[in-house]
Amino acid sequence: MTEQGPFKVAMIARERKDVPEWVRDRLDAIAGLELAYDHCRTEDELLAIAADADMIWTMGPNKVLTPAVLPKLRRCRAIFRSGSGMDGYPVAEAGALGIAMCNSPESISEAVAEHAVALLFSLVRQIPFSDRRMRGERNVQVNLRWHLSGSTLGLVGFGRIGSRVCEMMAGFRMTVLVYDPFTPPEQIRRYGAIPVELNELLARADFLSLHCPLTEQTRHLIGAKELAAMKKGALLVNTSRGAVIDESALIEALRNGQLGGAALDVTDPEPPVADSPLFALPNLILTPHNAAISGQFERNFWEVSIQVINECRQGDFASHCMNRHERTKQQ
Repeated sequence: MTEQGPFKVAMIARERKDVPEWVRDRLDAIAGLELAYDHCRTEDELLAIAADADMIWTMGPNKVLTPAVLPKLRRCRAIFRSGSGMDGYPVAEAGALGIAMCNSPESISEAVAEHAVALLFSLVRQIPFSDRRMRGERNVQVNLRWHLSGSTLGLVGFGRIGSRVCEMMAGFRMTVLVYDPFTPPEQIRRYGAIPVELNELLARADFLSLHCPLTEQTRHLIGAKELAAMKKGALLVNTSRGAVIDESALIEALRNGQLGGAALDVTDPEPPVADSPLFALPNLILTPHNAAISGQFERNFWEVSIQVINECRQGDFASHCMNRHERTKQQ
């Protein structure tokens, strides 16, 4: 509870009836918690339920949380986006106002890590291409020229998903290189991985897997220069956000053989336009941004959401805060 009364949470992405009943019941049973629900499409609708909220709760693409509206949320101490990605949200602007931007990547981290590993296996063992050839597509090329064991894996981003990929690949006796300026080197080493700068990772990795959030700093982090710095014939997997890669540079690298192949669960734009050059690339695997979906997805998604809301109600805004650096500057 706040000094003024209950801790108010405004769910701005769904009406009450669209939140599972068991979730509503669990939240209603938490003492000192007040919930308001609406699917807000305009600033006026947002302010009608959230102007006096201690916490904003949302999910999916951001429609109404703009930098201009933040100062009008006069009691807001946290904005919580169920799930992982925060692209499209005013992260820096919220930090400048001392508002914690929270997310819940652990609700999907296991599934996304599994998907990233599955995509890498599919590329290395050429499974989709072999399947198509077995079904009569004789023009499909199958190039079995990679080997997992003893190779070098490069991970860009070492949060919950990247670190879980590292754990999953441990049995393959790989050298794992990690570039993540926000994760302490000693934490990376505890997983048996080696912290390096991006240029070294690109030069040494046989396989590159991307697990960083999309920010202004990571937009087109992997462009023509970075792709040219990689080993010729290396493989790339992206389950983070499409715009982390300069897609035109990726297409060229796949066409000219600089990359041996790529597997993307995310694209830019998303989905790709109907005549996208991506669809004509014979060495590319595409999945429709479904890495997070699994048989446990929905339960995990809501369970962790309840956990984060309760943490914030108790005053713990740091455990799931992903703009702590910006907030620290204001405190």
